[in-house]
Amino acid sequence: MKSLFVSFFILIILIGCSNSDVKPTSSENLSLEQQITSIMADNKLEEKEIIDYDIKGNFIYVIFKNNHINSNNHNPDLVILKNKNKILEWVAGPDDVTLSLLDQEVNGMIFGRNDGPSVTLLLSVKQPQNSNVKGVKVLGEMVKAVTYIEEYTEDFSMQYMYWIAYTEENPTAEDIEIILK
Repeated sequence: MKSLFVSFFILIILIGCSNSDVKPTSSENLSLEQQITSIMADNKLEEKEIIDYDIKGNFIYVIFKNNHINSNNHNPDLVILKNKNKILEWVAGPDDVTLSLLDQEVNGMIFGRNDGPSVTLLLSVKQPQNSNVKGVKVLGEMVKAVTYIEEYTEDFSMQYMYWIAYTEENPTAEDIEIILK
């Protein structure tokens, strides 16, 4: 009788400790890239091709191709997400630009943030091989340059270039220095 009670007790403990009834949330089953595309789709940015993303602390900065209407051209644009307990939350998107910049060599956007690094995204107005820009400084620091190729057909492609900076301070137009060749 005692062994039957012990066996029954062990069985109850094993069933009670089992996690077979625990169902993971849908985002736990998805890769980071799948979570990013899912939250972008939830915010009306479905079918956007991701160029790159950077992770800074709990924030994920996603650079994607924002296509021009009635054109094959696009420009890089930005989405900011926050990782909160392994669940991504929308922080900011293309409509949250705090400052736009226009120059002969580059156009730019600043996403000023109080809850994480501010982001400066500068776009070359010319093909990289025709550009006079050697580099870009934001708040006195050289910034990351990214070049990527868009292949339209087997024998035609275009090269795009942008610069991106993450700063604790919100830069102004005067804080951006374009270094020419």
